[in-house]
Amino acid sequence: MFKFLLGTLVLTAPMVMAHTLHAQLPPAVPDTSTPSPSLPQPQPSVSPQPSVAPAPQPSTAPQPATSTEPDLTLLGKVLGAFLRTNKARTESQIVMKLQGKDGDVEIYARSKTVAKTSGEFRSELTFAQPGQPPTASYTIVSNGSKVWIYRPDRRQYSQTTAAKFQAQPYSYLVGLSTIFFLSVTEANRRDINAALAVSPSFLTTLPKEQIKDLQGSMRQVDGEELYAYSYENKTENWSFNSLVNPQTGIIKQIEFTGKLDAKDGGTNFTLTEKIIDRNSQPTIANSLFKFLPPKGTKKVKSVDIDLIGR
Repeated sequence: MFKFLLGTLVLTAPMVMAHTLHAQLPPAVPDTSTPSPSLPQPQPSVSPQPSVAPAPQPSTAPQPATSTEPDLTLLGKVLGAFLRTNKARTESQIVMKLQGKDGDVEIYARSKTVAKTSGEFRSELTFAQPGQPPTASYTIVSNGSKVWIYRPDRRQYSQTTAAKFQAQPYSYLVGLSTIFFLSVTEANRRDINAALAVSPSFLTTLPKEQIKDLQGSMRQVDGEELYAYSYENKTENWSFNSLVNPQTGIIKQIEFTGKLDAKDGGTNFTLTEKIIDRNSQPTIANSLFKFLPPKGTKKVKSVDIDLIGR
């Protein structure tokens, strides 16, 4: 199994703060001995949703012709915009592509997630192929220590710990950007904002050796000029790109590409999150992070989440 390292954002601030902001995404690789176009069905649950307009596909940005040393002043602006407050509401379109000897598979999901740096979050997931009606939906609620997964069409829900949820391959569907946000403690967030208040360019003091694998370049995506931070881990064979608005520092898209271990068939893996909307000052009721089973629902040991969305 390989682990996702949220390269661009997590790779910089940790080096500057007194303590490490080391954030890793949970394994997104099913532990199977034979490759299969559909991922395993762990122990999640889902929430119902009305008919939804076809979800737009995240755009695949063309690779830049050249890369340069990253703009660390802009990266400071990115961190400032991303960690402005301790809460955020994010709507994302997520596309996962698997390419293996048994064929190619594309998985589409729309994620609407509210999160706080205290570790609490609520995510509404809807699976829908482009131009097609939704096929399945789920609600995932966390109070910071426990996670509930609810699938309304089956009127079933399950409960697990936050640690066990994070170890499941479907956990990243809440969004890569949200996973990073949840990994930042409130103390870390305050430290970063304090450092930015003193010097918006504090990241430029990073030793060159610590950012030698981080590069920057301009890309055009859907007619919009974006700045791309790129990181490649040649040892573990994966790469990471974060596309941001160079004027505002707002993250627009996150791309992750890697390869599953040989025991998983050596399947190529690409995950793209296109951030449709992100509100850093949402109104959040405390009850949002509490799960109360709807009347008539049944608690089960696990509620399977079919990543294909069936």
